[in-house]
Amino acid sequence: MSEDVPVLLSSRASRLDGSPCSSNPFSLGLGLCLGLGFGLGPSQIALAAPETQVEAQVDAQPEPPPVQDPTKEAKALFRRGQAKYETADYKGAIELWTDAYTLVDPTPENASIKALLIYNLAQAHVKAFELDEDVIHLKQAQQLLETFKSGVVLLYEDEADQAEEARKIDARIAEIDARLAEAEAQPEPEPEPEPPPPALAVEPEPRTPGPAPRPGAPLIGAGATLAAVGLAFGGIAIAGAVIGSQANDLSEIDYLDFEDRQEAFRSGSIGNGMAVSGLVIGGLMLPTGIALIAVGVKRNKRAANLGSRALVLPSLGPRGAGLSIQGRF
Repeated sequence: MSEDVPVLLSSRASRLDGSPCSSNPFSLGLGLCLGLGFGLGPSQIALAAPETQVEAQVDAQPEPPPVQDPTKEAKALFRRGQAKYETADYKGAIELWTDAYTLVDPTPENASIKALLIYNLAQAHVKAFELDEDVIHLKQAQQLLETFKSGVVLLYEDEADQAEEARKIDARIAEIDARLAEAEAQPEPEPEPEPPPPALAVEPEPRTPGPAPRPGAPLIGAGATLAAVGLAFGGIAIAGAVIGSQANDLSEIDYLDFEDRQEAFRSGSIGNGMAVSGLVIGGLMLPTGIALIAVGVKRNKRAANLGSRALVLPSLGPRGAGLSIQGRF
């Protein structure tokens, strides 16, 4: 912001206190300055009645285009900015008041007007900071108030009034300095952590079919045991039959040898018992064992047939998901 001191005014400005609004002394002072500085129109001079020919020549000449009054434009921009300020659109007010400032010519008559616009711009920047907390607004307000302070002599002729107004501006600048220091001391918010990279889809390893289940194995084992025991008892039965057959042959024993005959009868009884028990037990166990073996083999075959069927399993991969078919043949 330029630190040039505006040209002094010969007239004393009204004393001002702060916020730019219609009832604000600043706004009122600005309106008065605008009205007093540029409210007068061009003076009109009475002319003598011209001759008829001169009148015809004057009437024939085209009228010059109307000259735009920058002061009127500045006043209109100020009023629009005031409406923006009162409706909390402080950035809009800053733009309009800046445009109004550029339209006011830097003449001694307009120096106080430009000073008051600078003060209003500073106030708008402070209000804008309260909305968006952008510290650039406070820094701009500092510079604008420093510029306004250097032009206090343009608003007050009395030195006591100048000193009082400068004291108020210094207090306002100190308040802004404190708010700026507080805002800059606050730590900046930490950036949000970046989301973790997406996990790569791992394709499951193909399931290797294990050995086919053998549900008939226990039956086959039990049947084999029973069949072996049955065969053993069958052997006992055969041995008993042989012993009994030999005991029945008494041709080589003397008729009068009672002891040998009695021993032969005893051996025959034992052999008969062995033959009978072997046939009974072996006859029960051997068929039972064979039957268990047959059932176990049948169950194993059935399980093998089920294992050869196709299996439908889910499949995940880096490029998509689906179903996989596995089977045993």
